[in-house]
Amino acid sequence: MPAVVETWHRFDICRIDDLGNAIFGAELEAIQMPGRRVRGSLAFAARDGIAFSSGLIDGNVLVRGVFSADAITLGVILRIGSGSRLWLNDVSKGSAGVLLPAEECDLLCRGNALYVAATLSAARLKQQFARRGLALDRNLLDRSGLHPAPLAASAVRWLSGQVAAIHNAKSTAEIDRPGIGSKFIEVIVSHYARAPLGRDETSRPGSHAQIVRAACKYIARHLDSPISIEALSQAASTSRRTLFRAFSELLDDTPRDYVRRLRLHRIRRDLVTHTEATVSSAAQSWGMGRDMGRLARDYRTLFGESPSATLALGRALQHDTPL
Repeated sequence: MPAVVETWHRFDICRIDDLGNAIFGAELEAIQMPGRRVRGSLAFAARDGIAFSSGLIDGNVLVRGVFSADAITLGVILRIGSGSRLWLNDVSKGSAGVLLPAEECDLLCRGNALYVAATLSAARLKQQFARRGLALDRNLLDRSGLHPAPLAASAVRWLSGQVAAIHNAKSTAEIDRPGIGSKFIEVIVSHYARAPLGRDETSRPGSHAQIVRAACKYIARHLDSPISIEALSQAASTSRRTLFRAFSELLDDTPRDYVRRLRLHRIRRDLVTHTEATVSSAAQSWGMGRDMGRLARDYRTLFGESPSATLALGRALQHDTPL
C-alpha cells in the first residue's frame, strides 16, 4: 500500500498576533513575555476529519485560550526551552497532553519550541483506538492535563525530524510529507493506551502556580481598572513577597510588569481590530494614557514597532489594502 502523503501549509510568524492561530481553528491570546521577541513558523494539515497543527516558536511567549469548542486536542512537545510550562507545570521534550472541548490551556514557551498536535472529535478519537485494537482509558475523556510519562524517545526523534523539515522548508507554499499525521496519531493513541492515566503529581500545580493563577484571574477581570499589589495579594490569598516570588519563578516577570504587558497587548488588539481606534483612545481605554511618551517606548520595546505603525497595519487589514 502506498504511503499516505499529507499536504502541509506553512506560514512564517511575523508578529506576535500570528500565534493566535497556533492551533488550527483556535482563537488564542499570545502575550510577548520578557526576552526575545517571537519568531518562527506555523504549519497545518487535515485528513480524515483530523486537523493537524505544528509550530516552531523561537522566543518567549505565553499562549492561552480554548483550542476548540467541540473537539479534543492531543499534543506533544518535541523540543522546548528550560523553564517552559504548560498549565503552569514544568514540561520538557516528549511531554504529552490532552485538552478537552471548551477548556482553556496556557503554554509558556521559553527559548526554542517545536510541537505537533491533532484536533478531532471524541467519536473520531474512539475510532482511532478501535482501529488499532486498543482500549480507550476513560480518564482520557474525563479531564484535560499532562500524561504522567513522556513519549518514547524514538517516537520523539522521528516526529521531530519530520516536523522540523516542514518548518525548515524555504517555501511557505504547500509542502507534501509522507504520513506525519498518521504516525503521530498512531504514536499518541498507543501512548495513551499503554497505561492508566491516574492523577499524577505533575497535573496538580503547586502553591506558587495556584497563586499566579488566582492573581491572573483577578487581573483579567480588572484589567481596565487600577490594580494594586494589595488587591492582587488578597485575591491570591498570599503576601506581597510571596506574590512577587511566584510571578518571578513561574513567569519571570513582576506582577506590575505583567499587568502593563497585558494592557499593551490590549492596546495593540484595539489598534488592529477597531476601525475608529486611535493610539490615544486605545491608551485611555486601558488606563495608560497619562504618559504617551513612555507608552510609545514600552510599546516599541515589546512589539518592535510603534503604536502608529500598528494602527496603519490595522487600517490596511480592515480595508484590505496593501501596506
